[in-house]
Amino acid sequence: MKISIIGSGYVGTTTALCLAELGNEVTNIDIDKEVVDSLNSGELHIHEPKLGNLLEKHLGKNFKGSTDYSSILDTELTFLCLPTPAKKSGEIDLSIIEEAADQLGRTLQSKNKSHFVVVKSTVVPGTTERIGELVEKKSSKELNKDLFLGMNPEFLREGSAVKDFMEPDKLVLGGQQKTRKKLKNAYRKLIPETSLFETDIRTAEMIKYANNSLLATKISFANEIGNLCKQLNIDSYEVMDAVGLDHRVNRSFLDSGVGFGGSCLVGSEEIMVKDGGEVDLVSFVDFFDRYVDSPLLGDVRVLSKKGEGFSFEEVEAAIKREYDGEIVEVETSMNKKIEVTADHPMLVFDGEDIEVKKAGKLKTGDRLPLLREIPEDPVGSFDLIEVIKESGSFNDEKVYLRPNFDLSKLKDGLRENLRDYNSSFSYDRVYDFVRGNYLPLDIFLGIEDDLGLKRSDFRIYTTKGNATLVPAILAADKDFWRFIGYYISEGHINIDDSGHGKNPRKRIIISFHPTDEEEYVEEVIDFLTGCGIKYRINKKETSTEIVFSSRILAHFLSQHLECGKGSYSAKLPSEAYQESKENKKALLSGLFRGDGHIAYPSHTNAVVFSYGSVSEELIRGMQFLLHSLDIVPSYKTSRSKKSTKDAHFLRISGKKQIKQLKDIFLREDQEKIEERLNNYDKEIQPTGHKKTKDYTTVKIRNISTKNKETIVYSIEMNSEHNFVTTNGLITHNCFPKDVKALKEKAKKLGIKPKILKSVLNINKEQPKKITKLLEEKIGDLEDKRIGVLGLAFKPGTDDIRNSRSIPVIKELKDRGAEILAHDPKAIKNTKEIFPDIQYFEDATELLSKIDGCLLLTDWEEYNDLDIDVPCVEGRRLDKCDGICW
Repeated sequence: MKISIIGSGYVGTTTALCLAELGNEVTNIDIDKEVVDSLNSGELHIHEPKLGNLLEKHLGKNFKGSTDYSSILDTELTFLCLPTPAKKSGEIDLSIIEEAADQLGRTLQSKNKSHFVVVKSTVVPGTTERIGELVEKKSSKELNKDLFLGMNPEFLREGSAVKDFMEPDKLVLGGQQKTRKKLKNAYRKLIPETSLFETDIRTAEMIKYANNSLLATKISFANEIGNLCKQLNIDSYEVMDAVGLDHRVNRSFLDSGVGFGGSCLVGSEEIMVKDGGEVDLVSFVDFFDRYVDSPLLGDVRVLSKKGEGFSFEEVEAAIKREYDGEIVEVETSMNKKIEVTADHPMLVFDGEDIEVKKAGKLKTGDRLPLLREIPEDPVGSFDLIEVIKESGSFNDEKVYLRPNFDLSKLKDGLRENLRDYNSSFSYDRVYDFVRGNYLPLDIFLGIEDDLGLKRSDFRIYTTKGNATLVPAILAADKDFWRFIGYYISEGHINIDDSGHGKNPRKRIIISFHPTDEEEYVEEVIDFLTGCGIKYRINKKETSTEIVFSSRILAHFLSQHLECGKGSYSAKLPSEAYQESKENKKALLSGLFRGDGHIAYPSHTNAVVFSYGSVSEELIRGMQFLLHSLDIVPSYKTSRSKKSTKDAHFLRISGKKQIKQLKDIFLREDQEKIEERLNNYDKEIQPTGHKKTKDYTTVKIRNISTKNKETIVYSIEMNSEHNFVTTNGLITHNCFPKDVKALKEKAKKLGIKPKILKSVLNINKEQPKKITKLLEEKIGDLEDKRIGVLGLAFKPGTDDIRNSRSIPVIKELKDRGAEILAHDPKAIKNTKEIFPDIQYFEDATELLSKIDGCLLLTDWEEYNDLDIDVPCVEGRRLDKCDGICW
């Protein structure tokens, strides 16, 4: 039979070559010329065992690739094997298959004979009929007269797809009798050895979803039972062995484990996290180092798009794995970039709503959505007493508090509360406090509640005598944030260790132009004066310096707020991201007045704001801050001939954006900017970004791919299924597509799919708790020698991608265990991730040196080991006297 296959992806190419192997004459059609040329030259663009042999065998004989839809006219039957990715909501995206159906219909207009169209893509019930109606409309043919429709779902597994196709468990043929007869002819060589299931189209569609969802349900059910068995000291695998003997149940997919799911970003990409009340912008590498002890996370939340706004949402799971494959680098207008695996689902704005595309399918011109706000949660004030307590850098006895009132008013209360303390001295210590009008911090902390002291009534310092006093409570108002902006742009900390022993003097110096920035100087002076912080002015030929000495302020600025000690370490305080818009603008005013620039290009009325810094971290933070105000800056780097480090620049343009930010500058500058804006001849739409009611987007300018061996990272969000990443771009996370799509279909029909919802939730909640089980057997794992048997993802391979050994070893390391590892094949690959643990070629030798054991991969040779130490199984093993889960 002459058959055409539209789509040369994983399913399409496998189907095409396997049908050729069955004796059919097959044309594989794809609009991607590079893929077609590759197939016709004998090179596969996907990796699948045995598929290359089929291409070599049939190419030029009964298989060919083509970009020409007219090739369909010479065939009797067309299979649609096209991707149906998930939308943001979880529904499937039919745009690709509908576009192909449209073109197929137009092509069939010129065919006089009848034609059969069979959908092989995974689609929810009702979709194939919709596709058939589209082909009917475009082809001018009539369904069930000269156009026949069918559904033939695929059940292929990556790594064994050829075997699954040639030796299927079942063939599901959906459609009217004439279509089923045509399909049976295509599969004629398989039918004698295969269970054949003939049905209608909608039932065939549902079979695929029900099949995959049931497998996921079985896994999730096994995980639930496994967790219960763990608590009852029962071997869950033994339980499932018995359950599986029931012919109504079947044993497969009843092993408890970690669930299903995952696609990825490279480790340098960033996310904004909220841990308790603290917000920070971190790379995936730092996120995993800081928070991820197991695939399930605790209280940490990640910034996500939610409805019309943004919120910090729970992270259900986080995974990292070794990856050796295609990485896609996407570069947009405004110079925003992101690197992801080719299969990572990206959010794309289609002009009306958001759709989901795999990164490998993105095109130049596609528009990616951006962050446009961050939920407000202003800090209000900073308690420097708490800052000092938490720092560990100060001796409480050497930190002092001076009240804004006469301490003699509390003399009686002090004596009452400090009676025992005072009696330990040979002199009247309380009298010293009252006379000097001060309290050491340790004394203050012990009596503040009893005496009803208010911290806002005190100032804090570290040096007796001519000390610089700082308010114990600093109000985080506009003046404060503008001061922080000035410090980041123009300030640095000078350490003077001459004559100060272990506690060197720390001078904070903020420098301005000697004549042109007097108003900036006055603003800093006004802030310091308002706080009662003493300072001095140094007038120099090249600068005006404002100098004040305070170890407490230096620590607060450089360590607590993490603003850095100078230009190279400059960084935005994480507290700034959730401040009010008014305070964010105050911070930006200090930054831009310090290191910013206003440009008035000649021959135009345009205005451009720019900001430059040698600190890339500062610029990345400023991008997020600007995005939170719905300002889209462009970004670039440059390096002068004499410089050893890149300089990083932000640029803001466009009438609306300039108008939105003009008030961060002084009145004189504002008036000049306003004059320019009023003289605009016409409203020119920005070319780099686009704003609608619900979305701000940037256009993809360039897409490049490269093969790369690296570690990639994935997070699974609780409800919104997206997160904000590098440069403010919003991307999708991964989820079990078939279960999710079926759940969304049920919701559309007004049905509450409780089981499917539970399947998704259980999958997300199923971590590798194996180390906790071992700890229950042998106690605290710190300094214990723990053996890990099995490093590979599964027996028979050296592949450790997605291997449970990676997060388990990390958790063991975090618990302070000494790790000894063995695997018949995967030691070399594991060493690249964990070079600092001990590896053994002989498992028996390893067992003689350990306190406890974890079995993670069911290598057959492990069944013969004599294990006489406490042991927990993480795979299906019969030997270990441990707890299976």
